[in-house]
Amino acid sequence: MTTIDQQIEAMAECWPGFKVVDKGESHVEWNGTLAPDKREHLVRVRHRIPMVLEDVSLHDAQPRVQVLKPLLERHPDYEEGPIPHVYWSRSDAAAEPYLCLFSPTLREWDINDLIADTTIHWAAQWLYFYEGWLVTKKWRGGGRHVTPNDEEKRLEPAAAPI
Repeated sequence: MTTIDQQIEAMAECWPGFKVVDKGESHVEWNGTLAPDKREHLVRVRHRIPMVLEDVSLHDAQPRVQVLKPLLERHPDYEEGPIPHVYWSRSDAAAEPYLCLFSPTLREWDINDLIADTTIHWAAQWLYFYEGWLVTKKWRGGGRHVTPNDEEKRLEPAAAPI
């Protein structure tokens, strides 16, 4: 498992514009700017290493990326709208969504991967296709379109059966 300090070291080396804004023994948060198609986007990357005894899934361990500025535009009238390929929080409907950068069920990311080598590149690519979506009203970035109720798109773990 890649440690928080290893993640921070790799980010500082590969993405010096991303600054640590919060750090703890098992979590880290960075803010930084990505500009894949000229327009700059301030993004937040959060990562938390679950404790050994926690009942967690890959959903809980994956890095989470949000766009802070400019806020993502919502277009419910677009075919894939209001915003394609994002995770919505059920507990906070007003919260900005998290970018859907990979398929957890296909195990495209795991806790041994460096965020600097995977997540940041994927976020830049997501933003590139997002900018195209705003112009064309079509998502050209691939991936699977699933509904917010599908298990893969949930931020919170499923409720335990009673």
